[in-house]
Amino acid sequence: MTFRSILTMACCTAALLASASAAPRPGDAKLRDDLDVAYNTWRLHLLRGNYDGWKATTSAYRQVKVRNLAVSEKRPFPASLFRQPMAPPALSPLMYVGSVVDGPTAAATYYGKVDLGLGQEPTDSNALVLLFTHENGKWKYDQARFFNLTRLPAVKERLKRGDATVLMEQDGFQPLGKIPAVPPVCPPPKYIAKILVDCPGRTVKANVNNISPHEFDNTRLAEIISGGLRDGTNSLTLNFSDSPNGKKGAVLVEVYIMPEIPGQLPARAFSYFVPPQAHPRSGPVLINVTPELLKTMDPKNTPPQAAAGK
Repeated sequence: MTFRSILTMACCTAALLASASAAPRPGDAKLRDDLDVAYNTWRLHLLRGNYDGWKATTSAYRQVKVRNLAVSEKRPFPASLFRQPMAPPALSPLMYVGSVVDGPTAAATYYGKVDLGLGQEPTDSNALVLLFTHENGKWKYDQARFFNLTRLPAVKERLKRGDATVLMEQDGFQPLGKIPAVPPVCPPPKYIAKILVDCPGRTVKANVNNISPHEFDNTRLAEIISGGLRDGTNSLTLNFSDSPNGKKGAVLVEVYIMPEIPGQLPARAFSYFVPPQAHPRSGPVLINVTPELLKTMDPKNTPPQAAAGK
């Protein structure tokens, strides 16, 4: 289990985001105590390898996401949950800036030297944003965002001064606003697979085999497919829409079977390219995993140019 499943590593940007229903609450002592207790209890269970405790303090959505990722990468679960290169940072060395609450979700921001347990001396140009959802009368930990503020000195100085108004002005410091729907529990995969989407100026929603939902907005990103791919026919549903972010460009959607044997190559199971001025077509398509496709994973069966392109 890599810590990216639990701590979302983010790069802070200069985009602004405002929410009419959200509100900063820097001086709410009870809220701060409740969120601190929720995170510190979750952290203690994780460090001690207590799976039942981890489940009890983790949001329902994140429980399934973490489980599905491990299973889809063919890693043992829950054992892999406690084998991580990074550790959840302690809050005691950090300065609490404030929290933003939006509906049943909250985001608590801390500033200072965020120690991820990598053996390196942390700098004082970091912000840690912890995200929570309110479920069954309690705050549950969901995930965290880590920001390096080196390129945003003005934001850094405001956080350092404890200026909580920046939490409503800077993208990334606000909560989700609603609790995400819990995804289906996926079966173990026959083949580990990834979906890659490059969609400047577009929003792409994808669902593989009605098990693995994905959403990409004005980004280039690859994600593991929950449940992977199976032999024969697999379904892929794509929905395209314009994004308010970014300038429209070419769209690329690809699905790969990932190698599990050293020396093998990824197999491109699906590819859909849309030129910048064209309109992508939404709807269902089929992905066929055939013996011929699997043979392309062997370098001996792959032309040199195709292998280099991988």
